[in-house]
Amino acid sequence: MKTLIVSLVAALMGVVSPVMAQSEQYTQAMTAALNTLKGQNMKTPPAEMLAAANGFERIASVETKEWLPRYYAGLEYVFLGFMGKDAAEKDAYLDKADAHLKAADAISPDNDELAVLRAYIAQARMVVDPMARWQQYGPQFQAGIEKAKSLNPDNPRPYVLEGSSLMYTPEQFGGGTATACPVLKKAAEKFATFKPKSDLSPNWGQAQIAPMLEKCK
Repeated sequence: MKTLIVSLVAALMGVVSPVMAQSEQYTQAMTAALNTLKGQNMKTPPAEMLAAANGFERIASVETKEWLPRYYAGLEYVFLGFMGKDAAEKDAYLDKADAHLKAADAISPDNDELAVLRAYIAQARMVVDPMARWQQYGPQFQAGIEKAKSLNPDNPRPYVLEGSSLMYTPEQFGGGTATACPVLKKAAEKFATFKPKSDLSPNWGQAQIAPMLEKCK
């Protein structure tokens, strides 16, 4: 009987240990990649942002059932989409963001953070050529925002994107400080109580709206 118990424990350890090791390896890799992402700002060279995106892609290639590496890779490509040297380069980055969004959505459908990412990609597409693209990407942006709100009313990030968009939209087109500030203040209120699901979960946006909130005082 004792031999049987020892054998069962050994067998179970053989099954559990690699899973635990893989989980720890995943957490360590993601934590390191996220620390790199958190250290970025508007002055970060595109080459460094691309290297960070590649880091998330490497994790995604191993952790095929995890949506977060694809989400963060897509987010990095959105940032690069805003920084590209011309329309062709920006769209190329955003094509990659779309591909990662599609892969993440297949793993985790009806995900509020992915709805935010979808809106962010649409916004970046629109910014490439606002006059020519707002009719196509404006509704996509708004649809992503509304879906994110409906899936998780406590998530501040839809309000971050919506308020930021309104802040930089001319008043004659429905934007401006007066329109943006209530939305940005709502985002700030939600950040005050928002708690990410884990240390790896999305938690960006608060620093992004801080300068805009100064204009609302």
